[in-house]
Amino acid sequence: MQGNQDMTFDSEQVAANAPRTTAAGLEAWLSGVHAGAPQADAPRAEDVRIEDGMPELAEVQGPLQPEAVDPAEVGPVNAAEALALALASGTFSSPRKLTGPDGAELVVDPEQNSYHFESTSLKPLAVLLEQPAGAWTPIYSETLKAARLANPAQPLGRLRWYAGLIATPGILGRELIRSERYKLSRWPETEREFPKHFRLAKEMVKDFATVDEIVAASGMPYEDVVDYFNACFADGRLEVPPKAQEGDPAQQGSRRERLMARLNKPLFAR
Repeated sequence: MQGNQDMTFDSEQVAANAPRTTAAGLEAWLSGVHAGAPQADAPRAEDVRIEDGMPELAEVQGPLQPEAVDPAEVGPVNAAEALALALASGTFSSPRKLTGPDGAELVVDPEQNSYHFESTSLKPLAVLLEQPAGAWTPIYSETLKAARLANPAQPLGRLRWYAGLIATPGILGRELIRSERYKLSRWPETEREFPKHFRLAKEMVKDFATVDEIVAASGMPYEDVVDYFNACFADGRLEVPPKAQEGDPAQQGSRRERLMARLNKPLFAR
């Protein structure tokens, strides 16, 4: 049940390698133009496991190399993305723990599909999840039992959703495509803590749409829409349209074109 690799939590290393959490900073980091950007031999996103942690950010000697780095070749940028990627890929099967700067502990219990934390709110988790991916440590039976007794179990889906929300702020997740159309398959359960997302959810349950179409329809900033897409994807709440069949105009074109094509069909063919 436990992982095979021991991981350490070094507070000094956390401070030194703190992830860049602004959209501009992350874009520069992922593109390889920022000092300390991971090299091309870093773990690929599809190969990432929670044990892999975050690649060491080596000291850069001499002038920066302007060559772009494919984001698919970059490992998780922080503990939040490591969690979201590992859960999505099914590689996160043993319990793990994050310890915050103030000593607060977040314990993830995949066996029970739950997590344990001292607060039922999601926002206090940000300071823990924004640590480097390598801050996750494995835990064993006695520690897990103590965590289960200390704090009530909460649905792991809530944590997965929040991890996606804050993993790469303002940047569309590596598993999503800006030109692809997505639809919200079911309502999230965190509207009270994030009331601004109600407007986005209302638009995204209507029909399949791209990020930019939701930005236009909701009037919300692009960065907020992107973060919400990332969160919903991390919790498995996004669906893509069925593959269009050749010659079926109802599955092609813009939302307006698809609607008009459907309305123009004979009644019995709708």
